[in-house]
Formats: sequence, C-alpha cells, structure tokens
Amino acid sequence: MSYRPARKSGVSRVAVATAAATVLIASLTAAPANAVSSDPNLFCDLPGQRLAISPISGLKEGEPVTWRSTVKGTKPTTFTGEYIGKLDNALGTDAAGKPRDLLLVKLDGDIVNGTSGSLAAGVWAGASGSPVYDADGALLGAVSYGFSSLPDNVAGVTPAAYMKAIGALPASKTLSPSQTQTVERMADEKSTARRSSTLRRIEPVRVTIGTSASDLDDATDRLSERIPGFRGAVAGGLAVPGGENRAADYPIVVGGNIAMSYGYGAVTEASVGTVTAICGTEVFAYGHPGSGNSALSASIHGASAARIVPDSAGSYKMVSAIGRVKGKLLDDRTAGIRGKLGVPAPTIEIRTTSAYGTLKNTTVTKVSEPGFIPGAAYAQMGNEAVRMLDNVQKGSARVEWTITYQRANGATATLKNVNRYASPSELPYYVGDGVANDVAALQSNPFEDVRILSVNVLTRFEADYRAAAFSGVQMLKSGRWVTVDSGSVLKAARGGSYSFRTVLAPAPGAKKVTEYAPFTVTVPKDVRSTYQVELFAPDADDEFGGEGPDPRSFAQFVAGLDDNYRSDVITRETWYTSTAGPRKAGEATIVAPTVLIGNGASVFLRFEVPATR
Repeated sequence: MSYRPARKSGVSRVAVATAAATVLIASLTAAPANAVSSDPNLFCDLPGQRLAISPISGLKEGEPVTWRSTVKGTKPTTFTGEYIGKLDNALGTDAAGKPRDLLLVKLDGDIVNGTSGSLAAGVWAGASGSPVYDADGALLGAVSYGFSSLPDNVAGVTPAAYMKAIGALPASKTLSPSQTQTVERMADEKSTARRSSTLRRIEPVRVTIGTSASDLDDATDRLSERIPGFRGAVAGGLAVPGGENRAADYPIVVGGNIAMSYGYGAVTEASVGTVTAICGTEVFAYGHPGSGNSALSASIHGASAARIVPDSAGSYKMVSAIGRVKGKLLDDRTAGIRGKLGVPAPTIEIRTTSAYGTLKNTTVTKVSEPGFIPGAAYAQMGNEAVRMLDNVQKGSARVEWTITYQRANGATATLKNVNRYASPSELPYYVGDGVANDVAALQSNPFEDVRILSVNVLTRFEADYRAAAFSGVQMLKSGRWVTVDSGSVLKAARGGSYSFRTVLAPAPGAKKVTEYAPFTVTVPKDVRSTYQVELFAPDADDEFGGEGPDPRSFAQFVAGLDDNYRSDVITRETWYTSTAGPRKAGEATIVAPTVLIGNGASVFLRFEVPATR
C-alpha cells in the first residue's frame, strides 16, 4: 500500500537489517544438536550428501574456488572465483571467547562482472548463503558479507565450521583434545588481509505481498508507540518487488533459493536468501542472521528467481514467486539460519470476509510468528479495501472482528468489536486500525500471557465517502419532525415516551445525504420534577485511550477493550432526582449509519413534569 506517506520510524519492532554480528552464539567446541557429522572434518556424512569442510589453514591466496547461486528460476548456476585472504576476528568471538574470522573471496561470473551487453551486478542481495567450495569440492562456507554499496566482486564468507555449529549452545558437548586441534587447524590461520571498516552483511531480499514493506513497518511502529509493551516482528532485507505461487512446489536445493516467512497468504512477509548446505532434512542458509532471534517462529519455502537486477545502490535478486511451505525454521543465529524440511511451523489464520454490493469473498493469511499478527491483520484489511473498491483512497467500511485467544490457564475466550471507517483519501490506511490495536493489546497485556488462536473479520465496503456531523435533534410532534434546540425545556408527563432523531449533516466532501438516527426518550414515572438528557458525538481523541483508572486485573483490561471507541455511536446520558429522594443516572447509545465527525458535539434537553401534589 505505497499510497501512504512514510511515518516516523519506531524503535520496538524486531528488525532484521542488523549490521555485522559481533558475537557468534555457537561455539565450535560444541557439537550441534542436529544431523550434521560429529567428525570436525565433515559437514555431513549421510549417504548422497557427504560434504567435507575445507581446512582454512590450507588455503592459499589466488587458489581457485567455485560457488553456486540461483539467478533465474530454481536451478543453481556454478561460478568461479578465487580465495584472497581473511579478516581476523571480523565476526567477533564465540561464547568461549574464541575469535571468529571472515574469509575473503573474489567471485567471478558474467552477472557479477557484467558483459558487453549487461551491467555488472557485483554480489547481489539475495546471494547470501551461496556456498563456496575449494578446488577439492570441500565447503569453505557461505557468501554473507560485503564491503561496498557499489557493485563489487569481493565478498566475505562465513566459514563452514561456524555454520555447522548453528543450534549448538556452548554447554552442549565438548570435543576431545584431538578434535579441538583439528578445529583450530581449520580456523586458525594468520590474517592475510586488513580489517575492513565497512563490513556489512549481504542482505536477503524482503518480499512483502498484499502490502508494501514501508507501510507494514509504519503500522508496526505505530502499534509499538500506541500499545505499551508491544513488539512487532517484521522480516528484514532489501525490500524488492516479488510474487507468490502457493501451488508451486519449488525445491530446496544447495545453491537454490530459500524463503523464511513469518506469515503467508493474503499478506506474505518473507526474506529470501540462498541455501548453503543440506544434511538429511536439515537446511543451512544465509551465513548471517535473519532476525538473530531463534524464538521467532517462521516457515521455510522454496522460491523462484526472475532475474538479477544491477543497481548502483545495491544489486538484488528479483523473486518471481515464493512457493508452498517446505518446513520450519529451527535456529536463527549469527552464523546463519537452520531449518528442517517436512512439517511447517504452526500457524493461526487471519480470515477476512469482505462484501461490496452483491459481491462477497474471503481471504486468509497464515501467520507463524505471533508478533506479526497485528501488522498482518492491519495490512490485510488495507489490501481488502484496495481490492474490493479498486481504489487506494476514497471509501467507507463497517468492520466487525472476532479475536479468539487462549488465556494462561488454557481457557479459550473471544473478544468481539465493531466500528466504522471512512476517508476521502486514505481508507486503506485506517480500516485495519481497530482489529490490529485489539490484537496487539491482548498480546502485550500486563496481567498474563495470551496466545491468539484466530482472527476473523467481516467488512461491508461502500465506494462513497460517508461521514456526517452531529448537527442537531428533531422531535416528532403531530406527525411532523420539528427541530429542538440544545438547551430547550420540554413539557412532559411521567412515564411518557417521545420520539426523537439525531440529524447527521454530511461532512465536507462526503456523499450529500442527510442521515438520521432515531431514539426514544421515556420519562421515568418516579421523576420528581426534571428529567435531563444530553447527547454526545464521539471525540476522535478518545480512539486510542481515554480517561479513567488503569485496569487492575485481566478481566478489567478485557472489559476496556470490549468497550471500544466507536466512530458511529452517539452517547446519551440521563439523570434526575426521584420522588423517593435519590439521584439516578443512566447511559445508552444511539448507533448512527455513518462515521461521525465533529469532536464531541453535544445537545442538551430538559424535560419538566407537573409538580406533585
């Protein structure tokens, strides 16, 4: 939804565009809790997937290497290059304090260097994870870091031994002294290159479908600013155009494309990089962190490339489509990501049913990462407004939503709300605010952990901008509607009922139709002398927080959400002194057929009854 101007960036979303990692979580002296080989010389020793690790100490400057990456479709291409040295401690140290080095490789190929008919792309975003091999076919590691925003053919390579240890925490297992010596021989060579001050990771490409990356980031930032304690999750990488084909079973192969998603369907949020190695059902990729947070839940997919786009600001892989789910993410660490083929990550559904005229249909997003649910719901609603109205600006909508959630004690509960939205220029920007706000509030409530189970939304769209100002009240007298001014004193009988209607004048730029909302005033039988009624239009300042004490329990918190701000409701307050002496008060609502504007306009009526004898 690129029609929305950029907003001020917040600080609470889980961003993945981090700089070069300074610490490697996994120690090389710990055996990973996965299917990779226990032999420190081998990455994988399974039949048909046997892969040796290149001993770094044996590499010489100028030694030829090969590397594999996918530039179009799903089939990897093999390119050449040469080893030119390494940077000591460029990746910081592991948990045991051991330095981690970065290899330097000059990569060749027509796309990298360009030809007489094409521009040089250098190493492109989306190439991170491309495996690099020595002359014997042993794995050096993964293309992962760069040194210039200009097209450049020199890349930093995360050593294979570091990636093999993804998922192994320092306390897992200690290698024997002979194994430790072998590891040190593979990784401890004197530096042959100067340390770079411009080390930056080679980004994956970020593909968002159903919205734009900037709008999704803006929505997540606004929720973070609005809801105390909320932290949204969004994918990272260079935001580029991309597509999706959920029916396509794109393969996960070494050197091929791999997508890591927090949600997919009507709204897809994914990062696409390259597979470094596969051992059994385990997949290793990127050579650098995705989010760097293994607690975030993600699915992995195959993907197809359209082309490599040369760009002086940073070349990138254009993704023609992300395919069906192939498995789930296990680890997201500083040396790369590790996934498992087979069963996908558990997801919850955001289901939106939209109606316009006689047309009605449903779209679904499946979200694996809870922190992405509010942003996905917001984006899906905005996308529905554009899709149904074929208009990125004007429109109106009545939205009902039901959020099903699980409480800390295992009990299932629901939150249901409704509101109206209208705008002459930005309906897609507003229409998802309510549901996103409620999801984020439930997730970040201060009383107990809540797990969202599903989000269902029913929306009725209208192409016109329909909004009105509360401009007065009329009373039915002798079959005619007569205007009653605010402050009027009306003669009434105890127990009598009187018909009124609010007058809703069209707002500037709105459809020129005067609307009415009827209501009845019944004077109590026990009123002493005067029955007072005041009507208030909604105040937009109350939408995201009102007056009153903070909730002191989860029940009070949910009650506050359930009593949500509505843009189409006029509040009617009444009070009187009874014949028995006590003062009595009441409150009711009048639902209008349009969004109301006017910031709290009010009308006061006073009903007087005959004095008692």
